[in-house]
Amino acid sequence: MKKTIRILSFLFLWALAASEVQAAWVWTPQTRRWVNPKYATKDTPSAQMDWALGFFEDRDYARAAKEFIRLVRAFPRSETAPEAQFLAGVCYEQLDQQGGALAAYKKLIETYPFSSRFKDGIEREFAIAESFFSGKPLRVFGPLKLPSLDKAVEVYEHVVSQAPYGEYGDRAQFRLGECYRKQERFEEASRAFQKLIDEYPASSLVEQAKYNMAFCAYRLSLKPSYDQSATDEAIRWYEQFIATHPESDLIPEAQQSLKQLKEFKAQGLIQIAEFYEVQNKLRSAAVYYRQLIESYPQSPQAAKAVSRLTELEQSGALKP
Repeated sequence: MKKTIRILSFLFLWALAASEVQAAWVWTPQTRRWVNPKYATKDTPSAQMDWALGFFEDRDYARAAKEFIRLVRAFPRSETAPEAQFLAGVCYEQLDQQGGALAAYKKLIETYPFSSRFKDGIEREFAIAESFFSGKPLRVFGPLKLPSLDKAVEVYEHVVSQAPYGEYGDRAQFRLGECYRKQERFEEASRAFQKLIDEYPASSLVEQAKYNMAFCAYRLSLKPSYDQSATDEAIRWYEQFIATHPESDLIPEAQQSLKQLKEFKAQGLIQIAEFYEVQNKLRSAAVYYRQLIESYPQSPQAAKAVSRLTELEQSGALKP
């Protein structure tokens, strides 16, 4: 008897559950599948937008993002689609999911370039890139976070490519150079700053970009080598900057760097001259001593060069 009661109870509960499932899921001929009305897209874009906004206003950003994305997928050509795409990005930002936010804004910018939200999408992309540039790590999965400077480069490049002459075009191009400089990729940084100078000549950032190019040339010149062309290039950049921006606040730094470069150049010349002396190529040594004396007479190495050149001349080693 007890066994019969247990079987009947099981059948009753199974039937109850089945009835609830059947009530929750509806067969739709259009999609040829069962759909739960609770998660189904509403019949019109405006109804779906209202539905998503309800979750947004309640600060249920995870659910709101899903509903906004559902609207875009179901009604991609509707007037509400760009707004939904933008708000999905806002939701992901609220959830501190920068990757999701950037993906949402990227789709908005590329899919709806003529919408009223295009500029807002560019602005939010730039703001996220700025946070990465300032040191905020990139959240990858759960608590896992990674350094984000490479991601900042990617986003700045996207801003430049999609809105080169918008409000953030020159700023994003400048930041590209700054990112590369932080990474000590000075050749790439120099190219990025040069592009800003060439394509945004009226930008307020041109002066700083020119100084940064001189700095990049300076850092490249520090590589140990007898070939001092990089040092010559750095000196040229600093001298040009000082000549064309005499009122700049960066002049003291530029003058100090130029002084260091000239001392570095003089040190290089005397090392080359001494190398030739060791090789007993005294005429070649004399050439570099003279160049040092003529080009950098105020350098500490100049006095040594004068002394050595005088000794060579008095010894008769330089006579034909």
